[in-house]
Amino acid sequence: MAFQHPGGGEIVMLKLKEYLEKLGHEVKLFDKWNDKIEDYDVIHEFSLLEWEIWKDYKELGKPLVLTPTAWPRIDFKTKLKIKIKKQLSSHNLASFLNYPDIILPTTSIEKERLEELYALSDKRFQVLYNGIDRVQFDDLSFNLSDYLLYVGSIAKNKNLLKAIEIANSTGNKLIIVGAAKPGHEDYYRECKKFESQNIIFYGPLKQGSQELYRLYKNAKCLLVLSEFETCSLVSMEAGSVGTPVILTKFGGTKEVFRDFVNYVDPDNHAEIVEALSHLKSGQHLKAYIEENYYWENIAKKLERIYQDLLDKN
Repeated sequence: MAFQHPGGGEIVMLKLKEYLEKLGHEVKLFDKWNDKIEDYDVIHEFSLLEWEIWKDYKELGKPLVLTPTAWPRIDFKTKLKIKIKKQLSSHNLASFLNYPDIILPTTSIEKERLEELYALSDKRFQVLYNGIDRVQFDDLSFNLSDYLLYVGSIAKNKNLLKAIEIANSTGNKLIIVGAAKPGHEDYYRECKKFESQNIIFYGPLKQGSQELYRLYKNAKCLLVLSEFETCSLVSMEAGSVGTPVILTKFGGTKEVFRDFVNYVDPDNHAEIVEALSHLKSGQHLKAYIEENYYWENIAKKLERIYQDLLDKN
């Protein structure tokens, strides 16, 4: 079901596939209707949704890698529900999380939440950050400049209405790149009510396209005011061309972006306006991303993880 409404998780999966292939490996997206598990050397799952098949992988002796793409809630009710499920039956996600040989969260804080919630051993985790492509475009000129930019699916948890409020209250133009996430059409329609000469709904653009990078390059800053972000690929992309970023402080963002972006409470209007007046250097952010977050380096780390598992098997 991943590609019914593709997002960051699907981009990560496809980019790792692309760069592992550049390293000389054969990588195939598993088709459960036609492919045979025994034909694969390593299985890599990118979701917690289809956990019931994990047992089959292990019964056939296949190394299993899991990228959870999750931000689990940590509260008493959730913990109690998981504990009761484990006591009543072994057929549940909490029990099946014992099957992956290694779990690859994208930040340490995601790792800690999974460990706490599911009582998992620290030894089975290794943080593998997300990455971006090197920018290959020579011409990133655009007919507008000094606007605020929003890039991503339009859903309530992404908090686009707050970005619109900020733009209107500060007299800034806001360009919105993205489409409604399935199930969030009502929220999208609520946002569209504010469409004007200054609030521009640009529509979706292909990830990595020259047009998208033109919008990144010429923006005053990128606004990412989500309830939380595990990593924020769009912040990496904007930063890679030297555009400042105002980013939610909730999630794993501080681990990924260190002191190179402006962190805000995404619901605190005054805090966001203050950040707009004191944007951190986009050029410093660019240098930091170039040093740490290109896909070819991430893929080499994953290659070593796969090889270690194969050597053990």
